[in-house]
Amino acid sequence: MDWFNFVIVGSGPAGVAAARRLEGKGTCIVDIGMTPERTFPYASLSEGLASGDIESILGPHWEMLANVVEPGRVHAKLRAPGVRYVVSGQAFQVYGPSGEPCLYGAGSHAAGGMSNAWGAQLFRYNDADLAEVGNWPINADALETYYVDIEAHIGIAGEIDDMYDFLGETTCMLPPTPIVPAAVYLLARYRTRRSHTKLRLGRSRLAILTQPYRSYPAYGFNETEFFSTEQLGLYTARRTLDELRAGGRVTYLGGYELVAYREYPEFVEIDLQQSDSNAVRMICTKHLLLGCGTLQTARLVLLNKQAIGKSLPFIDHPPTLVPLFIPRMFGTTLPVRSFPVQLVATVDVHGQRDMISFYYPGALLWSDLLADMPLPMDAALKLLPNLLGGMLVAQIWETSRPALENRLSLATNGSIRIDYPRRSPYARLNSLLTALRLLGVYSLPRLATLAPPGWGFHYAGCLPMRHRPTSFETHTDGRLWDSQRVRAIDGSVLPSLPAKNHSLTLMANAARIADETLRCEY
Repeated sequence: MDWFNFVIVGSGPAGVAAARRLEGKGTCIVDIGMTPERTFPYASLSEGLASGDIESILGPHWEMLANVVEPGRVHAKLRAPGVRYVVSGQAFQVYGPSGEPCLYGAGSHAAGGMSNAWGAQLFRYNDADLAEVGNWPINADALETYYVDIEAHIGIAGEIDDMYDFLGETTCMLPPTPIVPAAVYLLARYRTRRSHTKLRLGRSRLAILTQPYRSYPAYGFNETEFFSTEQLGLYTARRTLDELRAGGRVTYLGGYELVAYREYPEFVEIDLQQSDSNAVRMICTKHLLLGCGTLQTARLVLLNKQAIGKSLPFIDHPPTLVPLFIPRMFGTTLPVRSFPVQLVATVDVHGQRDMISFYYPGALLWSDLLADMPLPMDAALKLLPNLLGGMLVAQIWETSRPALENRLSLATNGSIRIDYPRRSPYARLNSLLTALRLLGVYSLPRLATLAPPGWGFHYAGCLPMRHRPTSFETHTDGRLWDSQRVRAIDGSVLPSLPAKNHSLTLMANAARIADETLRCEY
């Protein structure tokens, strides 16, 4: 039987962040570690479209057109053949206000986890964020050292501008990513009229290399984000996993899934099931760190405690989506190189810190856009090329706190069920659209859509950190409420979500918990 000081389950952002702190200390990473079986064979989306290779673009079963017959069922980022492997893990279903199924999803068994399909926005939480959401047992200062370390490890593109304080005071940034003409126009208009608006607008913080960094090449901006996870210069946790494995200072057990664990006073005994043969292997460790992703970590804890009938809090950031039109930019030449995230903003209202990300839909197939246009399909197809140069999409995130009705539970067969009946429309939409009109950007409230619960992928809160945890909560050092040697390190421990992407914070918090584990001296 193999013995380790630390076993980390999962190689997503939380898992690799913890592993970096525990490298060289008798650490093992356990992961199924799937990689893509099918790759996108073209260097750019424009090259792929020009090839006429329908199967590579749409998939062998035309999976990329699934939205036409089942809108919202599968996120656009997860439909391509080269990306679907990312969500081949534990299935889950989300049910809406009337008990109707509104989303079918799955966790990740991929090497690097869900970071293979993320939008690459990495923001810090600051004290204002944590004060607004409340119930956090640590303050932002506790994460500062880890933010700095992870940002230096990854390489963050950004700029000091009007959004700098809001996004967190990142001290060292690469040059910002290039933006499309519509975003250039919007930013220029804002800079001349900022004193007349409550909107604050600036550049996002992206895990993208805009120049060579730490021996990695700059990103190509080839618009393949929806078709491939193999993109040099765009950070995913898989890059860190590869570095850890190459360094030889961690043991990597790939192709295994944790199916059970038993805690004893001096160690934790772990059952691992091999994904190919279903054979079970037993290992032991002084400390077990669960970083399988919020849903899978919650499921493992419920199964271990034999708590099938128990429900846990569940938090997500289901965004509001609004198409935006800039008439002055209609008919402009469409860029062939871009990245979806263009700008980021907030409406400066006291006590409310909503966040708006502005996306350019250039990397999407037109089939993802035509279905949402209020025109006959043939007319929409003729009009879209002239509209696209003047289009952006606002994705609005709001603060998300636990709600009594929004819960995660397990069915008798162990599958995950999420009930999410409580979801309110975005109350400040008219104020946002009014502020944008001043900048020459137009839309209508009736064009806004509420993404279904679970669609945001910012899952959190199932095992929240507390100073004095009760059942199915965690200590601030990640330990389960009744445990000395089993810790949760991923989004499951975050008690609430400010209106920001939580990826950088869950990485920083996982690193902090890893250090706390080192300091426990047993």
